[in-house]
Amino acid sequence: MSGNVAGDMGTTSPPRRSGIKTIAIFTAKIVVTATCFWYISRQIELSQVVTAAASLDFRWAAFAILVVTLQIPLVAMRWRNILEALKALDVRMTRAATTAITAIAIFFSQVVPSVASEGLRAWLLVRLGCDWRNALTSVVLDRGVGVALLIAMGFVILLSPSGVIALGGSRQPVLILYGALLLAGLLGLWTTPKLVPLLADRRYSRWIATLAADAHDVLLSRKSPLILGIGCLIHVLTIVIVWSLGRAQGLALPVMDAAVLFTVMIGVAVVPISISGWGLREIAVMSLLGNLGIAPERALLFSVCFGLVCAVGSLPGALVWLLYSPVPAPHPAGRGA
Repeated sequence: MSGNVAGDMGTTSPPRRSGIKTIAIFTAKIVVTATCFWYISRQIELSQVVTAAASLDFRWAAFAILVVTLQIPLVAMRWRNILEALKALDVRMTRAATTAITAIAIFFSQVVPSVASEGLRAWLLVRLGCDWRNALTSVVLDRGVGVALLIAMGFVILLSPSGVIALGGSRQPVLILYGALLLAGLLGLWTTPKLVPLLADRRYSRWIATLAADAHDVLLSRKSPLILGIGCLIHVLTIVIVWSLGRAQGLALPVMDAAVLFTVMIGVAVVPISISGWGLREIAVMSLLGNLGIAPERALLFSVCFGLVCAVGSLPGALVWLLYSPVPAPHPAGRGA
């Protein structure tokens, strides 16, 4: 009996440690977010934020929400093309199914860490018959393409005069960082065929070799122009959202200023140290718009509205979650109980 107890402890201990680690990371993110908002509260007059909110033009906000919702099928289309490039599509993975799964994942990304929402996306795909390796690889590559295009577009955007005004003295370091990341990505893509055999020979780097090989195949496949084109369109629509929210507040933001804001707001949200970028994004926006002569209260409202618009625009995913349930793929005959 003691042997059984020891065995049970051995099997449950790793999941328990993993659960504790997840809770600790989530708690740390909450602390960072709360600290950011505590700092913000000392920089603003709340009454002025309320006054500014009362003058919002909700027609422009509604348009921004619509654009957020329109991004959902585009993200699904990009992901589906990655799956096709990986040769991982199954007859049960229809356009409707991948769009439904994407909507669910985008909704949950507003309330849980992005790793959890992406894990949910992979799990739902597995229920449709995809193997775990391709499911996880497709999700990682889809996320990676989005971040890589953000860096590439951000690098170009920050070369504009608007980037100089908005970022001030921070522009040069950010450009160097983005340029270094782009160069590293291109070098990695070029050297992948030579590095994969070396990494594959080592036990602990084998999964990196597999992922790198899959990324190389996808980015150089005939689907690559479509994948990258859809990714760019998604980011352009985000710039439209930022510009629309400026109009909602009566801020006549030029398109390039909206593009600079997009670069920083989404870039900050990608950094996984707060809850969906909340708090950090507000501080960044207050700093940027402050350089353009906009009061911190209006800047805070702008950033909060962006977060709320993204959350409301993702609500179709909640409805899909309630109504859609992917039926697990049947097990092959012969797999017994």
